[in-house]
Amino acid sequence: MGGGHVSRPDFGMPQPDAAYPLTEFYLLAQQALEKSGSFMLPALYAGLHAPARRIYREEAAGYLQLAAAPAEGLARLLSPARMQLLYSSLQVQPDGTPAALLLTEECTRLTVAVQLLPPFVWEDPLPPLPDVPAALTLQLTMQDVIAIDTAPAALAQKLVHSTSGKCWLHHPKAETFLSERLALLQRVYK
Repeated sequence: MGGGHVSRPDFGMPQPDAAYPLTEFYLLAQQALEKSGSFMLPALYAGLHAPARRIYREEAAGYLQLAAAPAEGLARLLSPARMQLLYSSLQVQPDGTPAALLLTEECTRLTVAVQLLPPFVWEDPLPPLPDVPAALTLQLTMQDVIAIDTAPAALAQKLVHSTSGKCWLHHPKAETFLSERLALLQRVYK
């Protein structure tokens, strides 16, 4: 990319553990982000599937459904969009385990955490996500595992420029949607 995109400096921060299975995928995605300066975000659909009773704010999130594709009962909150990056950084745990790529949007300064999910059953819990306003997962496939050795440039492009396998975990628009629906339900169940 042209523009002023740079990786955020990580002075004194732990370095990624090369032995961790997802490290090479995180580093490949980060290199692609540095070259392109943008990241394709998936659509965001949301629905509140609450029981026919009064629900409280603290339990409401358990009834919120988020999806990257349309489905019955879901409202579209975001269309797929290309995020122009101000900077990106790889969030690493003290032991070197990568937790997420942190992407900061150029104009809005919204920070999105992108957590890679392995294509196989994972016995250990994944590292916790950083506390940021928006987060999504990117599900890797067995084809991605093969491609990192056979076609890393193509895989890098897919990870950055495709919405395939990406799904929102939380987003400020989903929080607003939840608050509005909860207010509506509270009026109904007075």
